[in-house]
Amino acid sequence: MEKQGWKITAIVFISLFVVETLIMGYLIQTGLESIENENICAFDICEDSDSYYYDIYEEVCYCYDYNMLGELEVVDTELM
Repeated sequence: MEKQGWKITAIVFISLFVVETLIMGYLIQTGLESIENENICAFDICEDSDSYYYDIYEEVCYCYDYNMLGELEVVDTELM
């Protein structure tokens, strides 16, 4: 009887490759969505403000302007 160990090894490595490829695709898609949301925050929502901050985890865009004392204060908040 011949040894069939290489077939099992090949199946395991193919399975790992498919899983790894799916995870990498998901991470790339999530990163591109985050970059797109930050661009929307910076250029569409806070275009008239001095500064902005996009919170990735809560998906909230904060727009800041300087007050009379020269400190940044939140002037607009939008849920993305």
